[in-house]
Amino acid sequence: MVSTDKRNSKMGTAIFAGVMLMAALLFAMLGFWQMERKAWKEELIASSEARANAAPVAVSELGAWESLDVDTIDFQPVTMTGQFLDQAQARVFISLPKKLNRQSGPGYWIVTPFQLKSGGIVYVNRGFVPQEIAFTDNYAAPPSGEMIISGVLRRPERAGSATLEPDLSKNVDWIINPERISTILFPEMNNVAPFYVIWQPEEVIALPQPALLGEVDLPNRHLEYALTWFALAILTPILLIFWLWRRKRASELATNDTQH
Repeated sequence: MVSTDKRNSKMGTAIFAGVMLMAALLFAMLGFWQMERKAWKEELIASSEARANAAPVAVSELGAWESLDVDTIDFQPVTMTGQFLDQAQARVFISLPKKLNRQSGPGYWIVTPFQLKSGGIVYVNRGFVPQEIAFTDNYAAPPSGEMIISGVLRRPERAGSATLEPDLSKNVDWIINPERISTILFPEMNNVAPFYVIWQPEEVIALPQPALLGEVDLPNRHLEYALTWFALAILTPILLIFWLWRRKRASELATNDTQH
């Protein structure tokens, strides 16, 4: 009976040790994967910064949108010819940090459809309005008539697991995602671009307050994640060794007690 118990105990120890070593290997693999992601993100940031400093180009036309990789044109300065529409305007909630001489706090981006002269619709972030006036007429309406506007092209913001559903009664959303806006809030809108443009008007407009572009700001915490996984990969076998030592120590003490 004692021999069977010892055999079962050794088998359990071997299984646990194997699981711990497999976990350490998995943690190490995840660490190397995060390092690969870090290199990819650094390349993405570098290319985005290069585009942000490039000369404006005409926005791509409707026929190219289906095969367009928006990640390769994110932050590209663009120009567009067409006119703002007086319908299907969305408000996207945002809370801006305090800046000198700038509106801040909770409010909304005013996101307005722009009908291209060549065909298709591009949603344009016209700027920020404070929450208390977002549902009034106390800010500028979109200009009327055909015009040429300049801005910066951005890829759509992506919904996460915590992203709320749009408020259909107020035409409010929580991310600037043209496909989501045109599908859920305004299903009557067709041929909508898979990107949006942050408008940079030449004239001074108080409200909506045009967005500050600043520097390319793409989160890159992959080194932090990688170091966490590598730390777990190192710590796991150390804990295993300590656990095995404690078991051996306890077994030796139990044997000595039995002999005495």
